[in-house]
Amino acid sequence: MPFVDNNGIKLHYQVEGEGSPIVLQHGFMDSMDEWYRPGYVDSLKQEYQLILIDLRGHGLSDKPHKIESYTLKIIASDVIAVMNDLKINKAHFWGYSMGGNVGMGLTKFYADRFLSFILGGITPQRVDKEMEVRVKRYLKKLQGGAEAFFSGFRDIGMEITKEIEEIFTSFDYEALAAFWCGDIFYDSVESLQQLKVPCQLYVGEEDEWGHYPRAKEAARIIPNIEVVTFIDQGHGVHEQKELVLPEILKFLDSMK
Repeated sequence: MPFVDNNGIKLHYQVEGEGSPIVLQHGFMDSMDEWYRPGYVDSLKQEYQLILIDLRGHGLSDKPHKIESYTLKIIASDVIAVMNDLKINKAHFWGYSMGGNVGMGLTKFYADRFLSFILGGITPQRVDKEMEVRVKRYLKKLQGGAEAFFSGFRDIGMEITKEIEEIFTSFDYEALAAFWCGDIFYDSVESLQQLKVPCQLYVGEEDEWGHYPRAKEAARIIPNIEVVTFIDQGHGVHEQKELVLPEILKFLDSMK
């Protein structure tokens, strides 16, 4: 079980397969299992070397409780620490949701270490007022712990299964709240406009975080990126491997 230390924070990562390296970064309140669960790892490891990383505050990585431990630059440096540990100079990067946000940070601080970027369930524009409301609402749930999330499920009539209960009670909510309060949301439009490697951005058209209209705007103001949208899909489109993976493979194949 490999780990690397980045300035006192121990990060858990896993390597699968052989070939051109791709860093896979999961989203908030998940773990690297986000890539195993829908079958991405099994589908990609025959052709690519997959580097899966548990975000700090998540999975088997360390979970500091100080807000200053969570900035986009620091979290981006975690990815570089893993790549350095593996002696990988350059890799493709694929992140979803918060993982995509980490990718935005990499385009800003470490763009020269990457062959391409695939950024899903995220958009590069600065957080607007509507998003600020959602961010604050989400923080309140984090501060309320597992029970606050269970209440949210009950409010929409969703059953709290044993699996859901086990997952949500296992989180370190103090670490997650610190993460969410950190300096993690940047305006990345300029860094994407200046990017010299291929970049694909994708979102569901029904994304609950409102990313779809921002994705359309990004396509207009950042002409050097490819924007893919999925109809009738929300923020959970990542779980729909049969929809997402063909677009990813097409993008990766275009660079061969």
